[in-house]
Amino acid sequence: MNWRTLLPLALLATGCSVPPNQVVPFREGVLRAPTYTQATDHCSAKGQTPRWLGKAPAESGVLFQCN
Repeated sequence: MNWRTLLPLALLATGCSVPPNQVVPFREGVLRAPTYTQATDHCSAKGQTPRWLGKAPAESGVLFQCN
């Protein structure tokens, strides 16, 4: 394969991942955000308050629920 074939494949593979600065579902009813501020902003936009559940695995953010 040449670089013209590999480049689009590499861009496709990296483009499918979730950016690190987003709130994402972790498991049923639990969300993960990179920071407490982003979690608070996410819940505030819904008119709710965050309930902190602790740190995400590998310290990849915080786990929370919007109540």
